[in-house]
Amino acid sequence: MRVPTCGSGLAAASFPLTMGGMIGGIVISLLVAGAARRLAALAGFAVAAGLGLTLVLQSWFEYLQGDFWINAAAMGLSVLATASFIVGCKSLLGAKGIGVGAVITMFVANPISSATTPWQFLTEPWGQIGQFFVPGASNWLIRSLSYFPDANLAPQWWILIGWTAVGVVLTLTAHARAAAATPAPHAQRDDEPREEVSVA
Repeated sequence: MRVPTCGSGLAAASFPLTMGGMIGGIVISLLVAGAARRLAALAGFAVAAGLGLTLVLQSWFEYLQGDFWINAAAMGLSVLATASFIVGCKSLLGAKGIGVGAVITMFVANPISSATTPWQFLTEPWGQIGQFFVPGASNWLIRSLSYFPDANLAPQWWILIGWTAVGVVLTLTAHARAAAATPAPHAQRDDEPREEVSVA
């Protein structure tokens, strides 16, 4: 019977899934400059990670069940939400933003994500709160797609989309703020003396 193996496999994959999103966000924020380039890099990373993880977990280990492409979309969105948040924090806060994003993701959200136990087993209200962070929503979504595909999973999709949007907004806000702070080229005023140009 594969259900216990699949369950333990998905639980074991939850930490690498979170770490993958964090590492992707850190690398993109450090190596890619410019808001548009960072957003494009995030999109490419999400597609590659979603396909790669699903290929390994579903086609190789058979931990995931159901439709390959829906699982790939869930995997990709999960890593995108984390990476986007990290990039947004770095764009807005500078180098310390990486620490802020990492602390929120790894030390706040991950312990209350209920990756290995149902959220009802955690001390109230932390189990419920954890489902509104990326690790909790992604674990719930990916597990349910395999075992409860007919369940209403719209809240989990929207939570991950929301965290992705937060990262995008932070990135664009930081870019707009930097553009506004850049001094405009000096324009010569009418009362300033003009240089005479001699024609030989």
